[in-house]
Amino acid sequence: MKFWQRMAAVLLCALPMLAAAADSPQTALQEATNVLLARILKEKETLKKDPQALYRLVDENITPYMDIDGIARGVMGQYYRQASPAQRTQFTTVFKQSLVRTYAKGLTAYDNQKVIFKPYKPGADPKKAQVDLEVQGNTGQIYPVTFQMRLDNAGAWKVNNILLNGINLGLTFRNQFGSAVEANSGSIDKAITGWTPDTKALDEKTAKK
Repeated sequence: MKFWQRMAAVLLCALPMLAAAADSPQTALQEATNVLLARILKEKETLKKDPQALYRLVDENITPYMDIDGIARGVMGQYYRQASPAQRTQFTTVFKQSLVRTYAKGLTAYDNQKVIFKPYKPGADPKKAQVDLEVQGNTGQIYPVTFQMRLDNAGAWKVNNILLNGINLGLTFRNQFGSAVEANSGSIDKAITGWTPDTKALDEKTAKK
């Protein structure tokens, strides 16, 4: 199992229930991690046999706590301004589906890796938060992770970016989308239709660290 899939399992387990504690996003992440990792360990064999169950688990328990619209807008980058409303909506849908499929593959890869939360330090902007943690692999290697979050209009914390072992996922995906547009002679439609996160590239970057 590739590094990206192993890490996706742990990262996604920390996302649910962010809205439960707007005054302490770190506490919400920590409590959610314990609950969902226990569920994954208990249902691991069932999830392995039923891909649709994996997709439902991600879609129902994880994506609602991510700022999908904001992340998709950031991934499109400069092309968001050029895109039509229909293209923006289509990419948001395609982007969400790609995340569900990609991350679902990582859920069954979780093998009781240790998650250590760092002390939470509120920032100057009360509507933004950063939660730092470390994931300890079974071989003892430490992977630093940073969740960047924002408080939405409903008072719920939403994840809008993740820094994984020094890799900025939002920026990485933005570069990939830009490359896809260029490879398709400037066609935003073709870039959207063929979009899928290049997680192999992430594995290669991580291996070099």
